[in-house]
Amino acid sequence: MTSTTSPSNNTHRMMIPVDEVSEIFSDLTPIPQDEGPLEPVCAIQYPTSFRIAYDYMRAVWQTKEYSPRSLQLAALCLRQNPANYTVWQWRRQCLKELGLRNDKETILKDLQLTSTLGGANPKNYQIWYHRRALLESYGSTKQQLLQDFGESELAYYKSVIDIDSKNYHCWSNRQWFLCTLDDEDLWKKEMEYTKSLIDEDQRNNSAWNQRWTVMHKGNTKSNPLPLEIAKSEADFALESGCKIDPYNESPWRYLVALLKEQQLNENAKVAAELILEYEQKSANLTQILVDAQRDPEKCVNMVWARVDMLEMAGDKASLEKSIQMAQDLETKHDKVRHKYWKLRIGQLREKLALVSVA
Repeated sequence: MTSTTSPSNNTHRMMIPVDEVSEIFSDLTPIPQDEGPLEPVCAIQYPTSFRIAYDYMRAVWQTKEYSPRSLQLAALCLRQNPANYTVWQWRRQCLKELGLRNDKETILKDLQLTSTLGGANPKNYQIWYHRRALLESYGSTKQQLLQDFGESELAYYKSVIDIDSKNYHCWSNRQWFLCTLDDEDLWKKEMEYTKSLIDEDQRNNSAWNQRWTVMHKGNTKSNPLPLEIAKSEADFALESGCKIDPYNESPWRYLVALLKEQQLNENAKVAAELILEYEQKSANLTQILVDAQRDPEKCVNMVWARVDMLEMAGDKASLEKSIQMAQDLETKHDKVRHKYWKLRIGQLREKLALVSVA
């Protein structure tokens, strides 16, 4: 049953006050929670406000009433429990039945609801999914979505990241939003944004991951970077990450991934020359540690990346060097992963044997 009217004179309100629920829904009989055929051994002592809201919500579900007052009641229930997926799903269905999924003002209010509830629940999956679902169903074109919500949505994601730069749900939604819009200007701005985050904190793995996604415009499997752009990014990884903090894993993994991608998409000679070039540049950074009176061989992430690069180079001298470095990691500097390095050493020796035969 769909109703577009409400007993309340305040249909514009986002949420019904709990003390008005029984009056506004006086035409419905509240339905208590079904605790099963037996008396519960340890019943949950719900607050009165929670019980009232959900008893009437069950009555609304039973009658299948899609109305403005149902939306207001759903908001009240979500304030009581923002993780209730069933209420969020009902809310989306209600917006659909009322023909409001493409109403900009309504969607803005619902986005505000998610940000209000998300403030105290920044990693609540249901809240983030609702936000995405609202935008997925909005408008008929990407351009309309960009025009109406592009700037405000990215600003909201930024506000969350400013508080917690590792919020996976926020980063996931941000990536989805950028890929959905696929706008060249937004991709360029996002590159600048990732740079600013990395400059602020070189250990922000989420920012490095986002940069990889942005460089490939979300299509990391079938859109390899052109050689010159890959070299520029490799230099960025070395200068803005590895050189500043050689112990930081993130830029080393970024660099290795760039080179591995080129190895798969360039001819063997060009790829090998590129890999050896950046392996040498990486080796040159050991002087930073020497100057700081640190032992470069104990910088596990740097040595690990060099082992990977030497393995990719694939010539006899490189493989022999990589085996020696891996053995030092196994027996001296990274004993916690000695089984991993033992496996890698075996693999490297197999490759060396093939090269020696050839």
